[in-house]
Parts: sequence; structure tokens; C-alpha cells
Amino acid sequence: MNLFARISYLCSLIRLFMRKLLFVWLLGILLSASSFAQSLPAGSVAFIAIQGDHPIAFAIINTRPIPANTQISFTDNKWTGSRLLTNEGTVVWTSPDTVLPAGTIVKFRDGGAGTGMTIIGPGTVSGRIFFFLGMGDQILAYTGTAEEPSFIAGISTNYWRSPCDTISFFEFRTCLPAPLVNGQTAMCFVNVTTYNIDNGYFGVTPIEGVGPEILPLINNVNYWLLDNGESAGYNSWPDWSTGNTQPFASTIQFAQEQMTLTEGGPVGNVELKISVPQFAPQTVVLSVLHFPGVSSSDYSTSPPVSDQMTISIEIPANATSYILPVQALVDGFPELDENLTLAIGALSGGLVKGAKDAIAITIKNTDNENLSYIEFERDTVMITEGAGGKDVKLRIVPPVPPQYYVILDVQNGPGVSNDYISTPATSNHQILLGPTAPNTSEFSFNVLPVNDFQIEPDEFVRMTISVVTPAGLLTGNRSTMTLVIRDNDAVPQYLPPQVYINELAYFNSDFPDEFGQNDPWIELYNQDTADVNLSGYYISNDLNNPVKFKFPQLSSQLTIGAGQYFVLWADQQTTQGARHLNFKLTQNGGFVGLYAPDGELLIDGTYYSPQREGFSFGRIPDAQGEFNILHLPTPGAENTDSIPLILIPEPLGMSKQNIKVFPNPTQSKKFELQLTDLQHGALFPGVKLFDTAGREFSVSLHPGKNFNSRIVDVSSLHEGFYLIRCGNQPAVPLLIAP
Repeated sequence: MNLFARISYLCSLIRLFMRKLLFVWLLGILLSASSFAQSLPAGSVAFIAIQGDHPIAFAIINTRPIPANTQISFTDNKWTGSRLLTNEGTVVWTSPDTVLPAGTIVKFRDGGAGTGMTIIGPGTVSGRIFFFLGMGDQILAYTGTAEEPSFIAGISTNYWRSPCDTISFFEFRTCLPAPLVNGQTAMCFVNVTTYNIDNGYFGVTPIEGVGPEILPLINNVNYWLLDNGESAGYNSWPDWSTGNTQPFASTIQFAQEQMTLTEGGPVGNVELKISVPQFAPQTVVLSVLHFPGVSSSDYSTSPPVSDQMTISIEIPANATSYILPVQALVDGFPELDENLTLAIGALSGGLVKGAKDAIAITIKNTDNENLSYIEFERDTVMITEGAGGKDVKLRIVPPVPPQYYVILDVQNGPGVSNDYISTPATSNHQILLGPTAPNTSEFSFNVLPVNDFQIEPDEFVRMTISVVTPAGLLTGNRSTMTLVIRDNDAVPQYLPPQVYINELAYFNSDFPDEFGQNDPWIELYNQDTADVNLSGYYISNDLNNPVKFKFPQLSSQLTIGAGQYFVLWADQQTTQGARHLNFKLTQNGGFVGLYAPDGELLIDGTYYSPQREGFSFGRIPDAQGEFNILHLPTPGAENTDSIPLILIPEPLGMSKQNIKVFPNPTQSKKFELQLTDLQHGALFPGVKLFDTAGREFSVSLHPGKNFNSRIVDVSSLHEGFYLIRCGNQPAVPLLIAP
């Protein structure tokens, strides 16, 4: 190869090398630019805090993963509708060189001119936002350049300006740039021209659920704590954490409480309403209750009813309602309307029951053109001893030609045995009637009371249509009748027991019930010489409703011994036992009355005055005394207006003892505190204490928890054994430990 050819070949190699080098350099630039110019959709981050007072601070959470080395700019420059102004500051945050998972929280704070913006969290930051207008300002977050921003989040301490027109450099409001939507991917506080609220933070922690579904909650000002002082500022922000479950419980209930379906008719939609959409699917179990005559062949649901008589449904994420289709099926049998109930049962953690937790469904029959039914004419028939028999009527509507036999089941109430005679006779707790006459509309049987010459309460017999044969005649709605047998013997005058409302208290800090709850209480006192059982009696806090609460038939739990006290809990928690009432006392005063079993005769009652913590309202002496405010509540014990001396001991080895004194020594002229030193024999009267050398010490009195008590500080006493006495009350030993 000649020299020229060699030179030409060498030049071609150099050109090829330079081209490759240029390609690598351009590729590096493109890759670097792409890593810093990631495009993110609106809502990729959300503001969870802002401090408008100096120093400027804000915090964000990302709702989706952010690619490595992504740059997001935060600026308080105003948006005019077409461009960003340039008179304020911009902070540029660069995410770390690995993908940033959703739910990451980053806090930004201006450190001053020498430091610039600082962060707590991953990534790096440059630039400053160092001044906010007092009448309101904002921060907009975007990717891309300031000339061509792609907005992803926004927050304003004032309302968003509308429309977007000319905005001055010193405007304190900005337009909300597209595609941001207030309440979804952006938020504002209030019109701070009036309220001037500069600081706030999202007050729910942990922030549970980290996807875009949380944006409507974070961007809802109702979940923020707002303030114009430092209390809502950077140093008060919570230490947010994130989770994966829904923090906001939703109420679920039926849209309606009744529904009517027709056999073979259109599908009925049972709708469940969800008050707050849930981030994740939720499970609801409906319990199914069949009334007589209904079976699973009478209707269908989707999902179907299980063998356990439940329907399990799944509420999709973000749903505000759920439709359960129900259809009544044609069975070809003439029958009365049938009824079933769906009730909300078990729920997953994000749901709670609403007020409409059940729906009644009526299935109307389509085969009832020739339907006839049999039922009692009345719900109740009353007969009186010595007044003769009475016919109990049944009716057939409409009349039918066939003849039928009817069997009644008979259930005698308490105390009933040979107290009546039926015709036809009762046998094995049943009465056989029939046959009925053709085309008859009614027939009857007779019951005759037996006069037993014994004083007794009214007695009851329950009769139910159980069998009609042959098949074809249905049982109507009035399938049961109650026979009441009234006594005709002289009843002595009722003498109410000597049971009195003795004491009550709305506030209760020291006397828990059997469940450890400090509820309002009412104390009864039996001054009678015999035990009194409250079963069947009434107690009420409403003069217009004496029968508000009826004591159940639980003799073992409701007997008050002679001369004994009996505490009731006015807590509206009747499921906790027979002593728990269905009403509460009120702090502002009211009425309480104990009534006889007739629900009319008032045995004892009182109006009580407004209640104060640490006091009760009771009689002194018990049962017969006037009601007064008592300084010391004594449920289950004799009422007293004071306890003169109570020692509040501390563990041995402590150098200080406190004495709690009733009544308040600063309000009682008769108060006298005496202290006897058992080692030196000295007696120290009055409210001053002395040591063995005769030196006098002042007694420190501090307010006690009760309004009429004081705490006596005896920490200045020398160690030893003492007897301490208030007035003429029994002495109480006191040990002052070294």
C-alpha cells in the first residue's frame, strides 16, 4: 500500500472513531435529560402540610412510584392561565437514583439565605421559597420546565382565583392550572382575606392506603388542622406513617326499609348505600329471616342464600352503593302474602352499620283469585268468673263449599289449670273443631270460666290455629287468640311497699358497676320489715310515661332485703342485667319515680337538682329525710353529709403523708384538728402542728377533688407514730416514715 493510501485509510479510521465518540456523547446527554424530565400524571404527589409563616415549609407524599432521578419543581410563582410568573421562588427536588415507592413522605424547610432549602426524606433539593404573602399564597408542583410545566399537585392558603386573567406580581391568589382539580389533585383552605390561615397539615395518621385513591381525602380541607400561629406549624406536624388499609370507616345501610315483590314479576333491586367509598373491597354478610310459609323456593337472590341462611357479598373498592337482585318465584300454590327480612350482619373492618340495617320484603301471591282463609274474629276474648260462658268465633273469608276440621293448640299461662271448660273439650292441650258447615262464613266454640273463690290476678290462655284439614284452607293473619280469665273475688286494698328513692348521682368516678363502668346511679332503700321484689314494678324519668322501664321477672336479681339498699344503673344498657335501666340521668336535673305494677300508682318520686361532680343528691336521714346535695356519695350505704377524716396513705418509706379532710376546714367554724405524738405524749390542738421542741409549723391546705374537701400537708412532721382526730370523731393512726 502506497503512502497516500495509508494516509487515506488512517483518516477514515479517525473519522469513524470521532463519529462513535460523538454518538456516545449525544446518547449520554439524551439519557441524562430523559432521567430528569420524567413526565408524571396529576396526583402523583399530594401536599400534606404547609407552613406559610417564616420559615417556609411544606411536606408531600407520593401516591404512585416515582422513577429514579425524577425532578419535581415546587414554586410559589403565580399561574396566569398561560404562563408562570418569575418574581418568586422555585425549589427543585430530585428523587434518588432508585425507584421511590408509593407512600414516601418528604418534608421541605427553608434554612435561610446561607443554607437554602433542606429536606427530611430521600432525594436532593436546590433553590428556595423564602417568602409568603400574609393574605395567602400557594405552591404548585410540576415536572418539565417553567416554560412548559406539567402540573401534578397544588395547594393554596387562599381560594383559587377565577377566572384566569391578568395577575399582578403581588397578587395573593393564583389560577388553578389544568389538569389539576380542587378537592382531587389540589386543595385550598379558605378565603384568608378574612381569616388569614397560613399553616395547616393533614391531621390523619397513619395515612393508610398509598394509592391515588387517597387523593380525595388528603385534598379535603375537613381532614386538615389549620392555624395562623405556630401550633399548626412545622414543629407541630405529626410523624406520619403509611399503611395499607382504609382509615375512614363508612356507614352502610339499606336505601329503603320495605320492598314488595310479585311472584313471577320483575327483579327487585335491594340497594345498600355506602357513605364513604373504601379503598379496598369490603365484605358484608346479610342474615336472612323467613317468616311462616316462606322457603328458599319462593325467591332467588344473587349471590344466593347459603345453608346458614346468610348472603355473603363483596362491595367493590370505591363503590358508593351495591345492588342485590331479588326475584319472587312462581310456586303455583294459593297462599297469603309471605314475608322475609334481610339484616346486615358481619362486616369487614372498613364498614359500620347505619340506621337502616334491615329491609322487610313482602312476596305477593299471583294465585289468590279463589283463596280463602280462616282466622279468629278477635285477638283477645275476656271472660269473668261467675259471669257465664262466652263464644269464641272464627271466620272463613270468603266462604267455601268444602267442610273442614280445625285443630287449635292450647297453651295455659302461669297459674292456669282447671280454671275454664271448653266445648268441645280440651284434650292433650288441643281442641278439635268441625266439621264446618258448607259455605259458612263463621263458626264458634264456647269457653266457660270456673269460679274458684280465690283471690288471684288475671289468667291467660293462648289458642293457635295449627292444623286445617283437608288441605286447601289457609290460615289468616289472626291465627292466635288470647283468652283472659278475670277474677271476681274481692281484692284487698293494695298497700305499696315502703321502698324509697334514697340517693342518686349523675357524676360517678368511684363506684363502677359489675362491668367496671362508672355510670349514673339511683339508690333505693327498703324501709319495710319484709323483703320486696321489684319484678313487674316500673321506674321512669318521665312523668308523662310512668311505664318507661319495667323491671323483668327476675326475682333472684331484684329482691331488696328489709332495711337494705339497692343500686340501679341509669345507663341505657339494659343488656347488662336487670339493674340496668333504659334511661339516663341528666346533668341539668330532672325527675325520677318508682311506680307500682299497675303503672299508675307512684310509690316514691323526686325532682333532682342540677348535678355537680363529686356530689350526690339524697335524703338525710335515709328514706324519710329531705333531699339535699350530699358532699360524699354513698351508694349502697347510709347517707351522710360528711366524713370528718380520711387518711390517704402512701407506701412505707415515703417521707410525706397527706390527710384528706371533710368538711372543708376553711368553711366550717367547728373544725378542729388534733394530733397526738405517741412517743412524746404531746397533744397539738387546732390546725397548727409542733415538733418535740415546741416549735410551731404552719399547716398547708390544698384543694381536694371534692368541692368541700381540703388536703392537709403534714410533710413537715418528724418521723414517728401519731393519732389524728377531727373534732370528736374517732382517732385514726398515722405513721410518718423516715
